Amino acid sequence: MAASTFGIEEEYFLTDLNSRRVAQNGVEAFAEASRRELGERITREMFAAQFEVVSPVLHDLDEARKCLGDARRTLARLAAEHDCGILAAGTHPLEQWRRVQAMDTARYRAIFDDYRIVASRSVLAGLHIHVGVPKEVDRIRLMNRLTPWLPLLLGLSASSPFWDGRPSGLMSYRQAVCDEWPRMGIPDHFHDTAEYQHYLKVMTDTGCIASAINLWWNIRPSLRYPTLELRIADACPSLEDALCIAGLFRAMVDHALNAPHPAWFDDPLTRILTVENRWRAKRRGMRGLFVEPHSQRTLPFTAWLETALQCITEHVPAKDRPILAHARKLARLGGSAEAQLRIYRRARCNGVEQRDALYEVVDTLLAQTALQEVRQIA
Repeated sequence: MAASTFGIEEEYFLTDLNSRRVAQNGVEAFAEASRRELGERITREMFAAQFEVVSPVLHDLDEARKCLGDARRTLARLAAEHDCGILAAGTHPLEQWRRVQAMDTARYRAIFDDYRIVASRSVLAGLHIHVGVPKEVDRIRLMNRLTPWLPLLLGLSASSPFWDGRPSGLMSYRQAVCDEWPRMGIPDHFHDTAEYQHYLKVMTDTGCIASAINLWWNIRPSLRYPTLELRIADACPSLEDALCIAGLFRAMVDHALNAPHPAWFDDPLTRILTVENRWRAKRRGMRGLFVEPHSQRTLPFTAWLETALQCITEHVPAKDRPILAHARKLARLGGSAEAQLRIYRRARCNGVEQRDALYEVVDTLLAQTALQEVRQIA
């Protein structure tokens, strides 16, 4: 059986190369230039200096690598013309949310008016993966099969250890900010699409939400496409990390499409344990112990990841198998959040002032996002 088609959405912060903070000048000129070169593949997000690249329908990771690599290089070149760079990470290490300008469009004005400081604080960047689902498949039942694995994907992608210019103590502070919103995080459990549609009708009939677009769960059935959309992952400065997350999620979907549906997926305790594991991934990334939802026993992240990889390996196309080794390497050596903290702590231990230590972190993220060679920090 052929692997499912998929799509990737990556978010970036346009960053001033002098201040190393989110850009305030040249933003509209950059937006116009990027639209001329990338067309509808580039979109604006909630904040003026926040941009998203949207891939076409993809069939393999080589295609995705070329698509996103070309887009990153193009955006980095255009940004440099305005003394800026592009930075992909769940949060911007140096930025303070109060100074970031919101997008002035009707859609975003309504969001900021409704959600107030919660929206204003959401200076965040994510990685979203869509995987195609056959029309005869109940996407809610499929979503239930995938939800317990979400903390694994968060741990692998965590890239937001800083907030407001200082270490937050979390590996994904982005997810902590997301928790301020209603209808985010791990989705509520619905038995099937009929039960989900009833919930949706009640929520819209009572004016709680305008439509399903206001459900921002970590995974959700897409409103626009016949896909399941992964939303838990932080934006990845490393393109290879982003491709790893995309490939793993696609294989997880394909596994779930072909495997039986045991009763434990519908046990209320499974969702409770998934919420707990999400906290542990948000707090510690890939360190500490996690509660494997089926056995209900604690495992190190590496061991839990290995059980998942054993399940999905047959659904990873042969030429994409390097993502399995990449995931194991991330779990063993640490991902972006740990690397950022190493750079910061090394600089501080060497007597570097806090601001300059954060400059080193930002410069590394800018180089990674632009696909430039980066010196590894042990």
